[in-house]
Formats: sequence, C-alpha cells, structure tokens
Amino acid sequence: MADMASELEAAAFRLRRAGEEGLARELTAAMRRGVQPVPGLIRSGLKPHLPDRYAEELDADLAIGTSARNSGGDATASVYADTRLGTGRSGVRAGGKARKLRYLDSGRLTHPVFGNREVWRTQLVEPGWFTGPAEEAVPRVREELERALRDVAAKAEGK
Repeated sequence: MADMASELEAAAFRLRRAGEEGLARELTAAMRRGVQPVPGLIRSGLKPHLPDRYAEELDADLAIGTSARNSGGDATASVYADTRLGTGRSGVRAGGKARKLRYLDSGRLTHPVFGNREVWRTQLVEPGWFTGPAEEAVPRVREELERALRDVAAKAEGK
C-alpha cells in the first residue's frame, strides 16, 4: 500500500498543479468508495469474535467511520472506531460505555465477575474483530484505487 500511496500523492499533486481539481477529487472519491464497506464488515464480524451478548452491546455502543483525504502531500484512507461517547454542555460524558477497543481487538475482554465491579477477570476471545476485516479489505481498496488512477490518467492524457 505504501507504493500506491506514493503514486496517489504524486498523481494528485500533478493534477492540482495542472489545475485539474476535478480529477484530484475523483481520486479522493475512489478512496472513499474503497473503504466504504469496511464498517459493515467489522460489524458483521463482531459475533464470531466475541461472546454474543457482549457483541450486541458493543455493536450498539460502537461508532465506526471512514476517512479519505488527498491534500497537503498526503493521500490517506482510514477506518476508525470509537464508542459513542459525547461530552454534553456540563462536560460529563453521555451515551455508551468507554471500552478498551485495542485491548479487545488483541483478544482480551476484561469484565466484572457476575457484575461485581470489585472483582475483574480477563477472558481470552478471538482477536482481530477490527483489524481482520480492515486488513481483508486492503485488496479491494487497492483495486479501487488502481482503477481510479488508470481512469484519471486516461482523462488527464485526453485533455
């Protein structure tokens, strides 16, 4: 992916320099299309990796988003997750529960024993609920970007 990112950055830079903002936007749109299905894949993989009740609870609290940008010399497409925590006017967090998502993705689920918040245990679960689907999407994202690079190059040559 690093080679493709460099190629994408160079193409976007040349297009902007040549005044082809529309074609540079096409590259960014292709990046967005490439990562768009990943949040759904992550959500569908929760139950195979985590206990059913916890997977349902996490799914309700989980906010998964995508980002694609192509400016300032950097071309990046990313997927991120966070629990739905917001800060109200009082500064108090509201919404879902704070969760250790990276810890959970590594295969460790820490929970109170039978609801006793003074006794906690770590349960081993299948790792990769987040990183697995994200990494599996890389070939599809790469294919979308390669297609966009070919299309934009063809359009740029035709002008």
